[in-house]
Amino acid sequence: MKFALPARLLRAVAAVGCSAGLLASCGGGTTHYEKFVPSRLIVFGDEYSALTDPKNSGNSYNYAMNAVDPTDSTNATVLCSDSSRYIWVQRLASYYGLVFKECNPNNLASSKLNALMQAQYGATERAVEAQVSAFQGDIGHDALGSNDLVTVWVGMNDVIEIYKDSVTYSSTVDKTTEAEARGERLARLINSITDTGARVLVAQVFEMGSTPWAKAQGTSEAKLMTSISDAFNQGLRTVLLNDGSKIGLLTFNDAIANLVQYGNYETTEAACDDAHVADIDNASADSNGYLDGSASLSACTTATVPNDSAAKKDLWVDGIHLNSYIAHSTLGNLAITRASSNPF
Repeated sequence: MKFALPARLLRAVAAVGCSAGLLASCGGGTTHYEKFVPSRLIVFGDEYSALTDPKNSGNSYNYAMNAVDPTDSTNATVLCSDSSRYIWVQRLASYYGLVFKECNPNNLASSKLNALMQAQYGATERAVEAQVSAFQGDIGHDALGSNDLVTVWVGMNDVIEIYKDSVTYSSTVDKTTEAEARGERLARLINSITDTGARVLVAQVFEMGSTPWAKAQGTSEAKLMTSISDAFNQGLRTVLLNDGSKIGLLTFNDAIANLVQYGNYETTEAACDDAHVADIDNASADSNGYLDGSASLSACTTATVPNDSAAKKDLWVDGIHLNSYIAHSTLGNLAITRASSNPF
């Protein structure tokens, strides 16, 4: 998939002759870096990056445990603006002063809402390809360009889908080969996005075998899921044009592994109660590449967990999803560091 470089950008490059975003200066032989500050953030991916606002109220839900509004004594109202429960892309957007329509507590005008949420629950790699195509074809906003920062995190649902499908992928080799091929396709998509001039932060899949759901399947099954995860990342890294000038690779896999092994968090149980978790056992992908089973995970809040300790000490909110308080704060900070230090 290729996206044409906007004509206005081509004209700008031709006129200036040397973009401020390039690594080398236009003359004098002195190399310098000019910090890239995006005017928009566009988020593609699955529920690990998604905010959903079904009431169109500007007070969104996430899939990583929501904060509740302390002014509501019934604990029935979420508070998306509680920064302690931001998901990672909210932290990144906040760093640049960008606001999502889905979480707009100050009722900013639409022209001020420059963080654009495209990620959706259950997305696989092929669904993200469609997300990007739909965004580019939407005349309601500008297409991707040189002032945009794009995030892409997907693959966790691919691992689940491939692992559970032992008809199409009957052997371990079949499963890892398919996962690697999907990682390669994602890399080609990322490379094409950079053709528009946009900068991209792309995250690697974490080891799905480390999740409570995977461990419940048994040791050998958990190892298989980790192998599938690693194969997806291998395909991604092999094809990705990662020279640092256009793409920043986020090692979320290493970050989560460190939290699991050394974070002193509870890693075997789910923080959310059984009424507010995703149905992973029965999840399957539709024709558009989205896994179902979200159930009422987005309704999990700090008021629906058994106790305060679970809300702050459990790494996982259900069988595969990460706690916003712990994991997403770590991932958000990692993304900010990479975005601000990369020579974009």
